[in-house]
Amino acid sequence: MAQSQVIKPPPDQTADVAKTAGRGTILITLAKLWFMISGYGISFALPRLISKDEFGLYKIVIGVVSIINAVIVTGTQQTVSKYISQEESKADAVKAKALRLQTLVGGAAALGFFLLAPLIARYLHDERLTNYLRVASLITLSYGFYAVFIGYFNGRKDFLKQALLDVAYSTMKLGYIVLFVGLGFGVMGGVGGFALAAASVLALSVMVAGRGRREGEVPAAELLKFQAYLLGFTLLLNLLQKVDLVLIKALSSADATIASENAAYYGAALDLANLTYQIIISITFVIFPLISQATFAAERAKTQSYIANTLRYTLMIMAGLATLFSANARGALAVVYPADYQAGGAALRVVAFGMLFFGMLYVLTTIISASGEPKVSLLIGALTLLLSAALNYLLIPLAGLRGAATATTVAMCVGAVGGAAYLAARFQAFLPWLSALRITACAALVYALSLSFSPAAKIWILIKLAVLGLVYVTALLVSREIGRDDVAILKRIIKK
Repeated sequence: MAQSQVIKPPPDQTADVAKTAGRGTILITLAKLWFMISGYGISFALPRLISKDEFGLYKIVIGVVSIINAVIVTGTQQTVSKYISQEESKADAVKAKALRLQTLVGGAAALGFFLLAPLIARYLHDERLTNYLRVASLITLSYGFYAVFIGYFNGRKDFLKQALLDVAYSTMKLGYIVLFVGLGFGVMGGVGGFALAAASVLALSVMVAGRGRREGEVPAAELLKFQAYLLGFTLLLNLLQKVDLVLIKALSSADATIASENAAYYGAALDLANLTYQIIISITFVIFPLISQATFAAERAKTQSYIANTLRYTLMIMAGLATLFSANARGALAVVYPADYQAGGAALRVVAFGMLFFGMLYVLTTIISASGEPKVSLLIGALTLLLSAALNYLLIPLAGLRGAATATTVAMCVGAVGGAAYLAARFQAFLPWLSALRITACAALVYALSLSFSPAAKIWILIKLAVLGLVYVTALLVSREIGRDDVAILKRIIKK
């Protein structure tokens, strides 16, 4: 992007905003990187400890419960963060009120999931799932309260404590799951280890946050109304992220074992594709309280700056990762999974870009919700989910895993365009077209180079990916997409 095209806040605000946003993004990104590394550690270990059928069952259980967990965590965290970022003096009062409300919201979600476990297992044609899903409801219960504390630290912009809690949780989850599965407890050991890690980090977060001073009054009805919109939207968004995997299990084969193996292959492809999305979650954690605070104070220029620059950096990061995974699909799968998991290569080649569009959709709707319009995010999520479900239902019987990847990618693209159009109309701010062209050109160069050679050894695959990543960054520098303003921002971030 040409430097003159960046929408800038007043000069006296730039340094503080850069330090807060930049340092917060770095801290949370490091925590999320460890989350991903530990997650891939689980994905690396489990296929070597249990059968493909059992690994497919584990992926389905975690995939289904993750829909509910993400709803509770994101909806609750963003609600708490919004009300604290608007009036930080009420932080402890918001936390206390949110914890009481979460007894109702989180408790009901966990109980409902427990009771619906047999129905979910029956729909997926595998009664073995019932007990695994019931144990997984304990994860939902712990997550409900843990989300309040994450929102508390996020709203106060205490990103260090937020990041440290994430690191502790990821470490415990990796340790418990691999330990219990390694001891011979199979799928139940994996699900139970996940539940124990969630309960442990909740206890840790209670100790870190303390009681605090409850100053000010927080209307419970207002808090609950905003949370309800976010819960509904987040449910739709996470159904959108998981609907293809669930429909693979339901539609790809009448044989339960073959369907589970297909889910394992497609789940492996999604694990790598989701790295494109996971890497930018830290940006949404940081931008949410900043947008909320700016729109609450009616600071339009600052809001426009946040939107334009957030979308630019988001696309820059995700385009590089999506290109690497798409162009090197089979090699990337070979690094993490056993050889037969390369059956998911054709799906990864397409769905890597699906997760790029999903990441943009997630960032766009996070900004929309932070600006006080979660009902708009809810509408965009609903329409995108309907399109994705319809396309997956049509294409999976016709084209299997690749059909699911194509359906997901098309739906995500349509949703991202809808979110972008709303923000452009409301705030007159979006990613400058010249930036989009430069980033696309740099990604296309890397894609073409990727196809020129395909090493077989894992070490050479990793070296290839690293070199191509450097080529991408170099291309961004040569094209001046990364320019002096970006370097100046980096200096402000690291300066003491």
